[in-house]
Amino acid sequence: MEKKNKKEFYKVAISALLASSVLLFTLLILHTNGVLIQIGKPSNGISHQVLSNSLLIVATVSLVYIVNDRVIKGVFIAVGALLILVPTIPSLLTDTEYVEFSSPDNNEEFVVMERGYGTLYQLSDSGLYMTYLTDFDTDDGYKPFSEGAYELEWREPDQLIIRYKFDYMSGSLDKEVSIDY
Repeated sequence: MEKKNKKEFYKVAISALLASSVLLFTLLILHTNGVLIQIGKPSNGISHQVLSNSLLIVATVSLVYIVNDRVIKGVFIAVGALLILVPTIPSLLTDTEYVEFSSPDNNEEFVVMERGYGTLYQLSDSGLYMTYLTDFDTDDGYKPFSEGAYELEWREPDQLIIRYKFDYMSGSLDKEVSIDY
């Protein structure tokens, strides 16, 4: 009976490895094209990074179960941990602020993620993904959107002008970005 269970677990491990690999590759392709998958709004949902890390854990555990050699298992665990920690550490070390706003007709939703620099995304209607629009450079980690130091100008059709402070010492909104969405 034990041999049968081991064979079943082996099949499950192979299936989990294949599924997680395909999903990780899909997330990578989407991320490369400026689309981040998430469940819920970025400020309180499950992020693209959490989904990627979960899939990496599944792939690593599957590989460790499939392989018999202890050294190779150790290598897989180390590589899996590295692939999780390297992209995650900057998020843990910097505080991320989220500023959300909508178009005047409330048909389009946007979010700015600030970590010392800003990134603007357009949220999908379903809330399952967001599309990269542009980055905002600031001085010394200043977060103008969190501080309310920005202004939105909506132009038709589907154009947004954003003015923001580059530096907290600046007296005016000295940077401008134009986005077509």
